[in-house]
Amino acid sequence: MLDNYSFGTLVACDVDCRWVGNGRRLVSSERMLHEMLAMHHRGDDVAYDAAKRNLRAHMAYMEEVYWHANALNHQLTMKLGLNPRHLTDADAKTDPFLVARTNLMLSKAPLVRQLQSSSPSLPTSLNWCSGNNPKKRSVCAEVKSQKSCGSCWAFAASDLIETAVAYTTGNAPVALSSQQLLSCSTRAEVHTYNYCFANSGNVPKWLQPRMPWSSQNNGCNGGMTHIALSEAATRIRNLATRLDWPYAEDNSAASGGVPVGPVGPVDNATAAHISGWEPALNEKSCTDTKDPAVLLRRALQTGPLAVAINARDGGFKDYKNGLHICPEITQPSMIDHALLLVGYDSGPSGDYWILKNSYSTQWGLQGFVHIKADDRLNCGLNVFPIRVLGASAGSAANVTVDGGGDLDFAGLSFDTWIIVAAGVALGTLILTVAGLVVAKARMRRHY
Repeated sequence: MLDNYSFGTLVACDVDCRWVGNGRRLVSSERMLHEMLAMHHRGDDVAYDAAKRNLRAHMAYMEEVYWHANALNHQLTMKLGLNPRHLTDADAKTDPFLVARTNLMLSKAPLVRQLQSSSPSLPTSLNWCSGNNPKKRSVCAEVKSQKSCGSCWAFAASDLIETAVAYTTGNAPVALSSQQLLSCSTRAEVHTYNYCFANSGNVPKWLQPRMPWSSQNNGCNGGMTHIALSEAATRIRNLATRLDWPYAEDNSAASGGVPVGPVGPVDNATAAHISGWEPALNEKSCTDTKDPAVLLRRALQTGPLAVAINARDGGFKDYKNGLHICPEITQPSMIDHALLLVGYDSGPSGDYWILKNSYSTQWGLQGFVHIKADDRLNCGLNVFPIRVLGASAGSAANVTVDGGGDLDFAGLSFDTWIIVAAGVALGTLILTVAGLVVAKARMRRHY
């Protein structure tokens, strides 16, 4: 029964609430709190108290969502649950009643949407992070974690570039440095997007056929993926691997490993280059349809897309599995989180999108989420879908990382750790030899 539920999932609330604990056992709320803190808390007593308060607040909120769903006699389309981000996240939550109403079971509402009949030339399913694509292999590197930093824009950019390099070269995907973009992309830019599907069907009225978007990349305080890509192509140019420039969760310009210069000739630390980027949808996309979902499916046929969605509402941050349904996007400010769109599929409840997030593998479906497709803006996916141009690999792109984990080298590069390990090994050898000499001298004196 619990095989499909990961650690920290809230399974049900009736007489009381039950969570999935260690060993896939059903545990009480208090036991779940204890196990979560024991597994993920790192810090002093003050930080422990704050983490405990944050966890309690998140757990109470999720349980209230389930109680509301019970009161409505609804089964949620998704399961909520805990992840390490909840220990540090003290933000106010969405109205639990709204989450319960938005994510009600589709069989009890006329929300099922099937696109196959309207787009017969497209494959019925696609996933660039598996073998279900024209390349017959994954072009995605491992899922990463942005931790508590508002750096989703940098992760979406690095994820997009690494998939484009793997797609273009045929090489195994190599994880690129999100920290390099976080540290070095700081411009303010204005870009104009064209929306040929605006003013049609159920698309929100605020979306116009041509809209300029102004923003500035500001480290952990947020930014835009397309600005990071512009700077990666024109100013940064030489992109480092994740191992050479590890994630530090701040916008410091210092590299923890081999620095990659923003300009100048290609050096041994360069893993990738791009020549630019472009919107995946434009004024010429609507030749025979203005269906937002069909347009996105077409754009996905040549590789993953960096996108942005509404992550603040609807229980997205607490997603564990199932089908996430977004509330209607009534204003542009609701689009607040960047990630990677890697495919689509269909199930008993209709069509859905497959997205790779940057909340670690302990969030969602091992770091992925399924979002329900619709004929409006698909949770915001239709607003900023972009792809990179001219992706190529550098000489450092022969390093691969496997396992899908959340790598953390404590601020040191992989090369630095090799040097440290060699030093430790040499020191151990010297101490061992010295110990043997002392031991033999003692034996001679004793006998």
